[in-house]
Amino acid sequence: MRRRPFLWAFLGFLLIGVVWARMWVFRLGTHHPGSYFNRGRNAVWIGVAWAREPHTPQAIAALAHDLQRRQIQYVFVYTSYLRRDGTFNPTFAHLADFVSQLRRAYPLLHIQAWIGLPLEYVDLRDRATRERIVRFCVNIVRTTGMDGIHLDPEPVPTDEVNVLLLLEELQEALGAQGTLSIAARRIWPIWPDGPWPLVGRFAWRARYYREVARRVDQIAVMTYDSALPWAFLYRYWVRLQVIEISRAVEGTGAALFFGVPTSEERTWTHRPEAENLRSGLAGVVDGLNDAAARPAAVTGVAIYPHWETDEEEWRIYEALWLGKGDP
Repeated sequence: MRRRPFLWAFLGFLLIGVVWARMWVFRLGTHHPGSYFNRGRNAVWIGVAWAREPHTPQAIAALAHDLQRRQIQYVFVYTSYLRRDGTFNPTFAHLADFVSQLRRAYPLLHIQAWIGLPLEYVDLRDRATRERIVRFCVNIVRTTGMDGIHLDPEPVPTDEVNVLLLLEELQEALGAQGTLSIAARRIWPIWPDGPWPLVGRFAWRARYYREVARRVDQIAVMTYDSALPWAFLYRYWVRLQVIEISRAVEGTGAALFFGVPTSEERTWTHRPEAENLRSGLAGVVDGLNDAAARPAAVTGVAIYPHWETDEEEWRIYEALWLGKGDP
């Protein structure tokens, strides 16, 4: 009789283990390849050199050809960032010419100016600062022929109201003439809506994702910099991101891209042997196959960054996502 409490405790832990495994490991879903979910509307972040320096028509035509055959329809061209002195870095002298030539070579390509906002010193509470950002973005779109703005404010803690305010002001200023896109933070898949301030510095609540999505045309999720040490963990982490973010954004009307990394930079938050194109794409496909995900809410994947993506990585992308070649 004395052993019964231990028996009940054992059965209780066993039940918890079974429920946890069902929720997070043995999940219902399909087994489609990546090509089943690919819509041919993918994205890529490309470097500032295209905006800052002149390029030959042959080089731009080659870029357009590569983007088109890899089914990339959106490019985020690094254009500038807001400096501490309140001015934008002048790194876009050749942007208008680049956009003009790229559009001629690939008419269906959607080209956006990637604008950095380092929020360590950019104070979005200040109305004059927000007005300066809005004026610059509108001017870039009008003078260079860009299709819109890809905003990259970092870091953005969850529930940051001033980012929402800036998005509203940008959306109104750009109007129907320009697309508004944002590079978004990851979500905390098991984070309830309670007050978790430490987690909120690094991840967003689902409800904040919805608030952002209602104010933009596109969201590109930065799923990398997870600090995970192994590829299988990162793959599973991306899977959870796809499930939870697709559910959060569903019904808002915003296009949704999941960023997958090719960066070789080694930091405490990014280990290339763990976070890479293969593990990232595999996680996206796993997530889209999960019964809890909302694949219809996902537009495509986004490669970061173009300047570090080599031919072997493009081969992996084409195999796992486009269904071309041997994975």
